[in-house]
Amino acid sequence: MSVTLSSEKKHQIFWTITLIITIFVTILSTIYSLSLGIYDVFPFIYFLPIILFVYIYPSRGVYFSLGLSSAYIILVYLYSGFNPQDVAISTAWFVVFVTIGVVTSSFAEGLREEERKYRGIFENSQAGIFTFDLSTLRIAELNAKCAQMLRYEKGELAGTDLARIIPDAGNRDHFLRQVRSSWETGDLELLFTARDGTIRQMLVSASVASGNIVICSAIDITARKLAEQVIERAREDLERRVNERTEELLRVNRELSAEIEERKRFEAAIRLANHKINTLSGVTRHDILNQITVIVMYLALIRETETDPHVTGYIDKIGEVTDMIQKQIRFTREYQDIGSGEPRWHNINEVIGEAASGVGNDDVIIDRQVADLEIFADAGFPKVFANLIENALVHGRHVTLIRFSYYETDTGLVLCCEDNGIGIPDDAKARIFRREYFRNTGYGLFLIVEILSITGLSIKETGTPGTGARFEMHVPKGNYRFVARNHRSDRWQ
Repeated sequence: MSVTLSSEKKHQIFWTITLIITIFVTILSTIYSLSLGIYDVFPFIYFLPIILFVYIYPSRGVYFSLGLSSAYIILVYLYSGFNPQDVAISTAWFVVFVTIGVVTSSFAEGLREEERKYRGIFENSQAGIFTFDLSTLRIAELNAKCAQMLRYEKGELAGTDLARIIPDAGNRDHFLRQVRSSWETGDLELLFTARDGTIRQMLVSASVASGNIVICSAIDITARKLAEQVIERAREDLERRVNERTEELLRVNRELSAEIEERKRFEAAIRLANHKINTLSGVTRHDILNQITVIVMYLALIRETETDPHVTGYIDKIGEVTDMIQKQIRFTREYQDIGSGEPRWHNINEVIGEAASGVGNDDVIIDRQVADLEIFADAGFPKVFANLIENALVHGRHVTLIRFSYYETDTGLVLCCEDNGIGIPDDAKARIFRREYFRNTGYGLFLIVEILSITGLSIKETGTPGTGARFEMHVPKGNYRFVARNHRSDRWQ
């Protein structure tokens, strides 16, 4: 069975044998020289074993120099017969030998400590470190981390060619050119081949040390490079998606622009058609009212000349129908203006004041508890308040107070108009807003419903019969706001 010794063990054995031979030769030379009466030359040979011992065992160099120097001085004393001159010279050499042992041992121990420190850094570094001879391209040694990254045992690559771990000639030659052109080379990306054949991408820094030895530090960036490739693919995919989405948005934008332009043309055409229709309706309505006025005049003349009760009864019926036609024609004039203007913000405090001033009744108090409220509604919104006030005065009989107030709910705001008149019967609360339901005042409440519905507002009557009417207008969120205004309660001026 053969035993294989490591290179470090062989190195230790070689130097130990050399040291023993040197010590043996030194002692024999001393004895031989002293026996011939030579005392001057042979002491210099003691430097060699002392230096060798300190190199091999730096921590014990002082003790060895003491022992070897003691052997020297004993031999001199024995062979010189205690000659004072020889004793003095040998004692001086004794001091020199011990001093050399102390000094060289201190230096060697310091060097050995530095070596241990750098060896610890070498072995425990989280970066892979390997060295190779720049002349032979043979790998000298590598640390555990480097061996682990390349899937080798630690001592398996020592003495092998650099091509074993960097097999690609172009990759390897580029690396060697960089190393030979500069004492230090940093951050080179090289492709290494692991033991299992996988390609590992390394970030390598190299520097040339004495003896043409190149020290390399390598960091495995394979995972990072794969992540960069994934990120790059994701970026390209995202860029492609953004470009596609941008093109789609541009296309949609062009389509919307075309639709908007076409809609503007349609709106312009509709506005022109409405203008012409309204103009024609106004002219026609004016002509009809003129003709009705003529009819009314002839009816008045007939009443003056006709005394037959049957005939006068028919004349009265014709007069009532004529009045109804006049009211309906006037209603069409008001109704055609609904929705013709752009909706806008209305200050409720000001709108109520203007509506109240148009009625002119000093006996009724208008209580405006609307503070700084504004409502977004059709341009005909002021007619709502004029109709509500007129409706209260005509149908409430003994109305002396009309109060406007509001409160907010989860769905928006409720604007209230209430009076202290006779109120509205329960069975008529829903019917009063219909077109066919009116008495003497025309289509006021029906008109209110139409104006409010344009911007999503609604109205209902919630008062108690006998105590007064109460109309509640519901305003959705976004259709009302508050501005800096002072609320007030006053009479008509």
